[in-house]
Amino acid sequence: MSTVLAPIKPAERIWVVGAINGDHGALCAVHQKLAQHMKPGDRLVYLGNYWGDGSAENVVATINELLLFRRFFIAKDGVDISDIAFLRGAAEEMLSKLQQIQFAPNPGEVFDWMLTRGIAGPVRAYGFDPVHVQRTMHQGAHAISQWTSGFADAVRRHSGHNALMSDLKHAAYSTDGRLIFVHTGLDGSRPLTGQTDTFWWGGSMFEAITERYYDCARIVRGASQGQTGLQEREFTLSLDGGAGRGGHLIAVALDGQGAVIEQITSS
Repeated sequence: MSTVLAPIKPAERIWVVGAINGDHGALCAVHQKLAQHMKPGDRLVYLGNYWGDGSAENVVATINELLLFRRFFIAKDGVDISDIAFLRGAAEEMLSKLQQIQFAPNPGEVFDWMLTRGIAGPVRAYGFDPVHVQRTMHQGAHAISQWTSGFADAVRRHSGHNALMSDLKHAAYSTDGRLIFVHTGLDGSRPLTGQTDTFWWGGSMFEAITERYYDCARIVRGASQGQTGLQEREFTLSLDGGAGRGGHLIAVALDGQGAVIEQITSS
């Protein structure tokens, strides 16, 4: 599990970007402001759901914008590659599982479940009709394997997309143990290395956290199942502004204890 957790060196300011949900316009707006607000020594963490259920053009453009800004950030003087982290959101978890769906005992049911949670957007983004794919999922292992192979080829044809997917982390943490970053959920009764799929589907567990988690001052997430906006509690912080769903994208700068010291939005 350690290989899928991103260590972040403590800093005076760690910028954190909430769930993007394929909202290219919102991401560009936040990036323009971030470029003006970032200072030497800042860190940057994205909290997932880049491949949202938007139009094909928006999904592809969102990933390209992330890749462009990563290059911009890493090119700054004194910045190390470990100063930026991209977490795997629920959308990316499904996208990863989709490319191996031929091994599922019931691929048709799994794909139907994914459709209810927004996988149609990424499928369309790489040139496939979700309705046709849905039919394929009921045609046996050989047909499904052919489709997943073709889908993987389509992703690879977009420069950098597959590499970004491969580099996504399950969670991130400051190396002093004071801050933890997750996509949507965390089970407060388990260590960070024992969360299984809670990071993507355990939102209610995150909301139930009312006590300090080990030595962590604050746990930060990017996607919530209910309320949107900046939701601050004693030990948790939620940054889902509703991007891609008619809302806006939120980014905040946190100090070493998780206090919000600066906030920007796409609106």
